[in-house]
Amino acid sequence: MIPTGIEFLDKQIGGFHEGLVILYENSGAGAKEFALTMLLNNAKKFDLNYLAITKTDEEVRREIKLSFPESKKEAEINIISLSEYYFKDSIVPMKWISEKSLLGVLKEEKNVLSKLVEIFDNIKGIVFLDSITDLARVSKKLGWEALIDLLKGFKAVCLRKNILLLALLTSNVLEKSLEEELFETADGVIVFEWVAEKDTITRWMFFRKMLGIMPIIEKERVLKYSTKIDPAQGFTISRIMRVL
Repeated sequence: MIPTGIEFLDKQIGGFHEGLVILYENSGAGAKEFALTMLLNNAKKFDLNYLAITKTDEEVRREIKLSFPESKKEAEINIISLSEYYFKDSIVPMKWISEKSLLGVLKEEKNVLSKLVEIFDNIKGIVFLDSITDLARVSKKLGWEALIDLLKGFKAVCLRKNILLLALLTSNVLEKSLEEELFETADGVIVFEWVAEKDTITRWMFFRKMLGIMPIIEKERVLKYSTKIDPAQGFTISRIMRVL
């Protein structure tokens, strides 16, 4: 198993099995912070990879730095940006995204999905994919089936190479039926949501499905976890809600 790096969670469930896990969030509910915390807390234990579909390398590094401004932790995270391939057929000038010329990118004649396959074939350890929502926009041109097939292929590679793939999906962007098809593809789905309560915002996390973990959650009668984003520690669990 691969530890989450979040002490409370690891004591309870032991970590995650290799495979594809979708982090499904209301925007800002903590899914990305969960993934970043897992990467930082597993430094020197596993190869760490951040696959950014639309963000540049500089954007990702800035995001990591500003997410936990008081953290002293450092990690060798392999950041791979596919922004050049995402934006090459758009109205966005390539000089905004990369120092490479547009001609150099076009010569490869690859789209985001095919380039992602090429990259993923040489990856191991823990991978954070940011995000399925961005890939879904690409699939409008290439066909929805291409994205589903890609995720199923990722899942097979993860099992063969002992990789844990955390893939971010923003809620309420895709149609419900498409979300359900994505969920069916994954080994696990973790839901992150936030609720405005009186004078504060409460963030919640719960397991919708998780291969090998749900029996433990059911036995512990855990309904969901209340979470916080600490500027030094990152994603933390403050309390749990149990079924009586």
